[in-house]
Amino acid sequence: MSESDFIASRDSENLPLTRPDDLVQRLESRSVVPEREGLPRNYRMRADAHYVEQLGSPAQPVIRLIPLGQIDGRDLPSADDVLELTQSIAAHGVLHPLLVRRRAGRYTLIAGRKRLAAAMAAKLHAVPCLLHDAEGAAAAALSEADNLRVDPEALRAVDSDAAFRSQLDLLASDLETIQTSLSLLTPSRQGGLPQKVGADLIGSQTFRAAWLVSSMRGTFDDSRRVPLGAIVQRVADSFKAHSTLIGLQLECSVAAGAAVWQLPEDSTTAAIAGALLAAVVSLDDVAKPRVELHADSPQPSTLHVDVIQRAARVSPRIGELSDHDRGGRADAVITALALKIARTVTAAHGGTAELTPLKGAGSLLRMTFLDATNRA
Repeated sequence: MSESDFIASRDSENLPLTRPDDLVQRLESRSVVPEREGLPRNYRMRADAHYVEQLGSPAQPVIRLIPLGQIDGRDLPSADDVLELTQSIAAHGVLHPLLVRRRAGRYTLIAGRKRLAAAMAAKLHAVPCLLHDAEGAAAAALSEADNLRVDPEALRAVDSDAAFRSQLDLLASDLETIQTSLSLLTPSRQGGLPQKVGADLIGSQTFRAAWLVSSMRGTFDDSRRVPLGAIVQRVADSFKAHSTLIGLQLECSVAAGAAVWQLPEDSTTAAIAGALLAAVVSLDDVAKPRVELHADSPQPSTLHVDVIQRAARVSPRIGELSDHDRGGRADAVITALALKIARTVTAAHGGTAELTPLKGAGSLLRMTFLDATNRA
């Protein structure tokens, strides 16, 4: 049996299985086996009755260790762009399975470009993948989704500005993932693992794509003002899919003096969501990403909204796009756009927005509002 036929049993023993029924027998035996390459050390993968049923159903995806040589991925980032992630994977393994589908005896990558590139750079032999077997209508849906790609030449014709093309490239990639992931919600009527993974992936990518669209357009309906506390809650809710999909820990706090500030809903939401998104993408290489969102009003006419991440090292020139970054690095493009939106929104209220590295590791994006009339 080749490694491509191994099924990760979602338990710490991770023994190769020849059929789904073997899972229960091996759980009872509790045998000690060598560590599985590509999986995190001491990683426990749940093996409950519901998952056993999913293994026995051909319409349900399973988690497999698939050799890297059998996975086809397009437009993978360079080894330099995923250096920190490579080091993390070499030390801890792949914490989140890649999403793949079977095609012509091989596997096509749906989501996980950075993880695949980093696993290759770390010289892993195989990586854990969530496999979706597409047949019949599902295969047709996937094929149609694959055709919903934006031609790079068409993008270049839209606008000659490199940064704008990079934003469109990111948007096209997000929308492609959304369309492809929709097929995960189609084949099974029982719900469960594929629907959950598909829904979370769609939710996170839809949010990012929607934010990119609104930010690039730069037009917001600011006719409605709402308390800052309600805006923070709305933004936190929009990141629930990220929390489920990548294990994001989001800590939010709004001081009493800040909660009473009335701010334009659409533009303020875009500014805060962009700041959070910039922090999240900077933590792609971090095993347990954590972001803080704090709002405080040290004086009646001053409001501070801080977004902090304390794990990823950032450049002193963070927020500025270099020629290399304009080629489409998601973290650089999103960070630059987030800072631009934050500065535009705060300037309308007499304030500023600055993004600074923290000593050692981390970054702080502080948005300052200086309009006393915003208080309720």
